[in-house]
Amino acid sequence: MEGTTGARKRQRIASAATAYIPDDVIRDILLRLPSRSVLRFRAVCKAWLRIASDPKFALEHHRRQPSLPLVSFLRGGAVDGKGVDAVDFCVEALDLRTDDFRSVVRFTDTNERCGRFGIHGSCDGLLLLSFDDRLYVCNPATHQWTRLPTPLNSSRFAGFYRHDHTGEYRALFYRGSWPGSDYYILVADSRKGRGIGLPSEKDVYKFKEAPSGPPALHRGSLHWPPQQWENHYILVFNTVTEVFRGLLPPPVIRKHMSLLEMENNLTIFSCGEDVTMVELWLLQDYENQKWICKHRIELPAMKVSTYRFKEPWHVFFMSEEGIVLVNPQQKLLHYDINGDLRESFRCDGCHLKITLYTLKESLIRHRFFEMQNNVGDGEDEPPPFFWGL
Repeated sequence: MEGTTGARKRQRIASAATAYIPDDVIRDILLRLPSRSVLRFRAVCKAWLRIASDPKFALEHHRRQPSLPLVSFLRGGAVDGKGVDAVDFCVEALDLRTDDFRSVVRFTDTNERCGRFGIHGSCDGLLLLSFDDRLYVCNPATHQWTRLPTPLNSSRFAGFYRHDHTGEYRALFYRGSWPGSDYYILVADSRKGRGIGLPSEKDVYKFKEAPSGPPALHRGSLHWPPQQWENHYILVFNTVTEVFRGLLPPPVIRKHMSLLEMENNLTIFSCGEDVTMVELWLLQDYENQKWICKHRIELPAMKVSTYRFKEPWHVFFMSEEGIVLVNPQQKLLHYDINGDLRESFRCDGCHLKITLYTLKESLIRHRFFEMQNNVGDGEDEPPPFFWGL
């Protein structure tokens, strides 16, 4: 009884302290905060709860959030209750404006089971994650989740996106074996998938295999990094018409090229084998497929020239806020847009990786999360992505 009385007293004090602050000022302050802080401050008083629970607030808050690169690593050595060595699998978002980290995903399990985890896509604050051969659409900000149908055998994930006409969140897959090669789609609030065929005959010779590398969603279409066959064309999938086509790459082809959307433009960051120089190419004229080199940055050769890698999205990320690189000592190095070292972070774990996926936090409510039955027959048990958070 005393605990309840104390809580009510603290709430009255908080309400009195904030009563003279106009609602629009409170709203503007909350809009500038990360999702986790907004969720905590909703408990201050009824007025703050009302402001932060407004759907229009959620939309504006999501619009203002930065797109943060995701970093993953393992932190191990712990022993669970059964005496078995366990590790923490951690995914964190790095805010390049403040050089701060935000926890996104974490769970403790054996090293073998942590190896079954994967990040496959990011869209509108939602992540497409896999664990134990199951696919989940999750919102890290609200810890909500739902399952996708089980992919077909011999399938490869291709992309994750929002279908504008229906509002559905869909996952695109490529199946390259019997009973035939084709693309097909799974929907977050459905238990069934459907096939959509292959690119047209005039383009199929350019794209004989599934695209590699994470795609960028721009103008309602998925764009994959330049493919190494047939003149490094960029494969484009229109998510409305569900038609594939090809797009010309930048005039300069580098060993490593990755796509992303930046300030409503399609961009490519690229580098050679030794990572001593990185470039940011911008598709200035989308209709006429004309690229310009917006930034060309030289990095300190003595620090990174000997570091070679096969998968650039695991060790390298670039945006308008600068460049993030993982060096051989498992450090995160943040260079500014001029190539000067701004910050250095030592990882307190192992297997440090940067994914090309970014997270733009969202408090928007989705119907398929509300419909999720979290108590089931074992098929819908909550995934372990948010343990320890």
